[in-house]
Amino acid sequence: MSRLIAFAAVVLAASFSFAAGKAGEKAPDFPPGLFIDGNHYSLNDLEGKVTVLFFYEKDCPTCRGQIPQRNEVVEAFKGKPVRFIAIAAGDSIQEAKSYVAETHLNMAVFADNLSLMEKRYGFTISLQNIYQFRVIGTTGVVEEYRMEPAAIEKSLTHVKWKYKEGGYDARLAQAIESFEWNQYADGLRLLKPFLKNSKKDLAESAKKLNEAVRAEGQGWLDTAEKAVDAQPVQAFNLYTKTANAFYGEDLAKKAADALKKLQTNPAVKDELAARAMYDKLCAGAGRARPADAGQVAQFAASIAKKYPKTPTGMKAEEIAKEMGVN
Repeated sequence: MSRLIAFAAVVLAASFSFAAGKAGEKAPDFPPGLFIDGNHYSLNDLEGKVTVLFFYEKDCPTCRGQIPQRNEVVEAFKGKPVRFIAIAAGDSIQEAKSYVAETHLNMAVFADNLSLMEKRYGFTISLQNIYQFRVIGTTGVVEEYRMEPAAIEKSLTHVKWKYKEGGYDARLAQAIESFEWNQYADGLRLLKPFLKNSKKDLAESAKKLNEAVRAEGQGWLDTAEKAVDAQPVQAFNLYTKTANAFYGEDLAKKAADALKKLQTNPAVKDELAARAMYDKLCAGAGRARPADAGQVAQFAASIAKKYPKTPTGMKAEEIAKEMGVN
């Protein structure tokens, strides 16, 4: 099936009110689907850093020939607060994996098999429009259309590191890198051996960093506690984040105790049930063919109907509308 036919097979409203992604506008997040590395990326989670999106056409020889140049840009920004994510426009997860294996593209890749990500950004990738770029700044707004060092550097001027510029010992760099990208459990695991290092200056720096990270975690707990009654789902999210980040420590125990109480809250129970269905939606959408788009849309609508007042239910409703199901 050609790209044009495949795209036309997706059940989408003719006038797409959700399309955005122009300069100065909020960048639309990823729709339900799969990344080839098994991870899940959200633009909301990457706010505060810079994200570069690269939409490509797999059948275009020019695109393939320019992959080494794309990789050079990625390598040039290694260690800087920018994440590069490629969008396999209209491709299945298998096709996206094959493309990376053949071209050695050095980015996380989202298999946009139903072409929803393209539609959200208001264009169609084809042999007449072989690639598109979007540079997304620290506030989640599209700032540039070029994957060029100057354009990326311009967006990076607004980034403020949480820990990298805190004057910590250079030997803590790996742990600090994890904290900067919200990988707290990994960061704490890497930091722990330094806390009792025989070199006093290194141990003191590690303790200072540990205290700063724990203060951030305590802030999550404080915010969660205030939100328990009025916004129980938000509180649940923050307690879960704390429990996962500080696993095995006292902060995690406090969070776990609070979670036990919240799990019986009706709003939380509904949200967790909606999330379980949404996970199935993502897995199904990631393996669906364009001809299956109607079923994907109907399943999204069923989540919204069953859990209409939950955050995930409302997100599913938007997806159903986006795909032409009201």
